[in-house]
Amino acid sequence: MANAGTVSRRDTILVAARAVLGDGGSGAVTMHSLAERAGLSRPAVYQYFPSREHVLGELMLNDIADLANNLERLVGPLSDPYEQVRVWVHYCLAYLASEEHQLIQHIGRERLPADQLGEIGVLHGMFMTSLLRPLQALGARAPESLVHLIYGAVSAAATRVINGSDLTVEAHSLESFALAGLESALGGLLADEAVENKSDHGDNRHHEDR
Repeated sequence: MANAGTVSRRDTILVAARAVLGDGGSGAVTMHSLAERAGLSRPAVYQYFPSREHVLGELMLNDIADLANNLERLVGPLSDPYEQVRVWVHYCLAYLASEEHQLIQHIGRERLPADQLGEIGVLHGMFMTSLLRPLQALGARAPESLVHLIYGAVSAAATRVINGSDLTVEAHSLESFALAGLESALGGLLADEAVENKSDHGDNRHHEDR
């Protein structure tokens, strides 16, 4: 278990990394610039992170962990699946459109260490699961596909907000779109079940007549 001094110094380095990233982009994040901004020696920075890529990866991990944990905290206690979907959509849109998230997104994943990429994948699955559960509870067919369709709509709305669209307007439109699409998908499911039940009933009548 890390002691308080270790945690504090790691946090100091990560705060410095965010500042350098905001000032000059991911290319400006070097072990030298981190040491200078954090007020530490370069060997001290290497003591906590073996490379600049590990520092950038840690920033991405923290970002997606915050998203996954906050969604679980907000969605988990709700009992109504529709309300869970609505809250998921609203919070995810606000988070993806935030300046903080956009700063981290500029890092890119191409050169991150493999172990951190694996952790990012796990956390991404966690936050998608918080949407998958209510879709499964509603009995949606192919809920995994619906998760990706809804997330695609959220991402597109976030891009519009980043480009200047009003967050409140986009959130309202997105909620209406997502819930209407979900209702349509579930309505189609119920219609299919009704047809199947009618067909089964007709087959039973045919056998009885014989």
